[in-house]
Amino acid sequence: MRKKTVSMEIIIYHQIMEEKMMLVIKLFSAVKDILLFAYKRPKDASIIILALLLSILFWRLNHEKNKTQEMIAKIEGLPPDTKQVVTIYRDCVVTKWRDGPTKIEYRDRYLPPEGHIEIVTKENESEKPPEVKIKDWGFTSRLGGGVVYSGKFLPLIDLKWAYWRRYSLTAGITRQFGGVGLSRHIDDFTPLKNLEILSLSGFDWNGKFHFGIGIRTNF
Repeated sequence: MRKKTVSMEIIIYHQIMEEKMMLVIKLFSAVKDILLFAYKRPKDASIIILALLLSILFWRLNHEKNKTQEMIAKIEGLPPDTKQVVTIYRDCVVTKWRDGPTKIEYRDRYLPPEGHIEIVTKENESEKPPEVKIKDWGFTSRLGGGVVYSGKFLPLIDLKWAYWRRYSLTAGITRQFGGVGLSRHIDDFTPLKNLEILSLSGFDWNGKFHFGIGIRTNF
């Protein structure tokens, strides 16, 4: 019985190593194709590279502009007779409030696309500033799709059912297998606000375990 178990472990190990080697070979093949394309069609390659560089430059300028606006919102003082100001910059909520005659406090928090903001004013506490409630975690139901790589590229349909800030849990299915996924928004370092990286693990109809990595977006 022990020999059979060891033999199965060796077989599984060899299968995993073969899949990794195939992935490395495919990556080298893709790099080779890109280099051949650049060598055979240098003008087209130059246009593509220039377009990518301009896109990155535009995104960086826009990113720095948004950061500057956020910083201005943080360092600006409050107008006279104002207790609290809430400023929303896309996915960032900046709250400033007066804490004493001259002291001003602030806090900034990330607002995920699935979240929302509530401004609550209590009747018995009219002298206090309204309470700002940022819903950045909870349950949701957002249908999405994308592509994952698990030995080969597979189209994906999934449902996001829980989120916490930039992270989410999904349930997805491909042509090969279905399972549970963990995703993360990448809007903090790319200009793509609705794109997420994803890992998906589950079983096929024969009970074989699969693991895939890819990208997804919300419909």
